[in-house]
Amino acid sequence: MPAIDTNLIMDLRPHVRIVGHSDGKIKLRYRMGAIGVLKKIEKSTGGRLLDAIEGVEKASVNPLMFTLTIRYDPKVIQPSWWEELIQDSDEAARQVLDRLRAA
Repeated sequence: MPAIDTNLIMDLRPHVRIVGHSDGKIKLRYRMGAIGVLKKIEKSTGGRLLDAIEGVEKASVNPLMFTLTIRYDPKVIQPSWWEELIQDSDEAARQVLDRLRAA
């Protein structure tokens, strides 16, 4: 499994917000500022950035709705980790990324 690119994830964080979340599925809305980061993700990982995270089952982007939907296994990734990763401080987000790398 490839390594998690924490820099790209940290770059994306300021441009997304959670618009829906249930165990096993989270939907993020991204702003225009995310497009540059998404292009970097496409170039460096072939759009497979989240595949490096154990427990992520599928990620899909809807460019018309500006959303990113992630389906995941809540037995591997605790649902609260997503809120910490997206909404909390950079330090909290890095701690979540460390937990995800260890999973």
